[in-house]
Amino acid sequence: MGGGIIGISLARELRRRHPGASVTLLEKEPAWGQHASGRNSGVLHAGFYYAADSLKARFTRDGNSQLTSYCAARGLPINRCGKLVVARTAADLPGLAELLRRGRVNGVPLDDITAAEARALEPRVKTHERALYSPTTSSIDPHAVLNAFVADVQAEGVTLLPGTGYLGRAGSAVRTTSGTLAPGYVVNAAGLHADRIARDWGFSERWRILPFKGLYLEGATGSPPFRTHIYPVPDPQQPFLGVHVTIHVDGVVTLGPTAIPAFWREQYSGWSRFSLRDMLEILTREAGLLLRNNFGFRTLAFDEMGKYRPGRIVALGRELAEGIRPEHFRHWGRAGIRAQLVDIRERRLEMDFKFEGDDRSFHVLNAVSPGFTCALPFAAYLAERIGELRRES
Repeated sequence: MGGGIIGISLARELRRRHPGASVTLLEKEPAWGQHASGRNSGVLHAGFYYAADSLKARFTRDGNSQLTSYCAARGLPINRCGKLVVARTAADLPGLAELLRRGRVNGVPLDDITAAEARALEPRVKTHERALYSPTTSSIDPHAVLNAFVADVQAEGVTLLPGTGYLGRAGSAVRTTSGTLAPGYVVNAAGLHADRIARDWGFSERWRILPFKGLYLEGATGSPPFRTHIYPVPDPQQPFLGVHVTIHVDGVVTLGPTAIPAFWREQYSGWSRFSLRDMLEILTREAGLLLRNNFGFRTLAFDEMGKYRPGRIVALGRELAEGIRPEHFRHWGRAGIRAQLVDIRERRLEMDFKFEGDDRSFHVLNAVSPGFTCALPFAAYLAERIGELRRES
């Protein structure tokens, strides 16, 4: 269940490992990748942000290489523009050094360069004394990759059921909008709804999805171009990378994103996809986090709400590059929702991938950014875990 990049990749991996089995992929939307997978920036991350003992560190590095090769082999568009991580002030230099250390430990190509060298790569960049350059960071077209993956899984014998929503569990069967199915094994990769489905199967007792809305300002036609992505040194206490300059595969530049707490799971625009059940549950949880200020949620929420003003995002962009003007970034792009997992017992954000399962079902609870980059090696890893659980039964 779940027709995003993780669900599609995992269905393909399971089909390859079990060629005699029937594999069916359900997606509640009429088309594939309509949520996080099709609404992300398209950046292929390199893998230097994450602690060496995390799954993200390993899968981002390997996933970057695998998806880069996949795009090349299939003739899919890719913009190998690289990324600069800059120090806005001297206070960012220790963070820059830590990212360099992580990159080297994780085996990720990463160059420690001077401000002059950074300007040679991107004449508009602003940085204090030093910067990091990631040559393997690039941009791809998420929809082109998703469509190619869907063609692959269909050709390899996976049964595709778009427009088929999960309604609930009936013993060992699954009730859907297209009827009841009786699978031998259930895999849940439903993103924003993964925790709710997992509870039907006895999992996700301590985990809940907390949605955050991501918005980018799109560069106007004719605005000055950029050569590379430009990112700030991130706050290590938060799972977000901060406002940055992103170059898309077609050269279009965006500024953002926000990470605004959403009030229901699919709050993309206005009151569309409104869910009273979602809103009551999520507002109650967010109110508790605000009151206690767990993991700095109060500070994060108020700071992010300020980014509803384009001027705030433009001001943050000016800390990274010269010549960013409000008239260049007037219009919002398509919103995305980050399905961020929260541990409701310890009241903390889960920063790494998270999954649970047994011999009947398996649930991918946390596959947030850079989930797209990680999809291929992460799917192989999950297929191994599923195999172990089934062998133990």
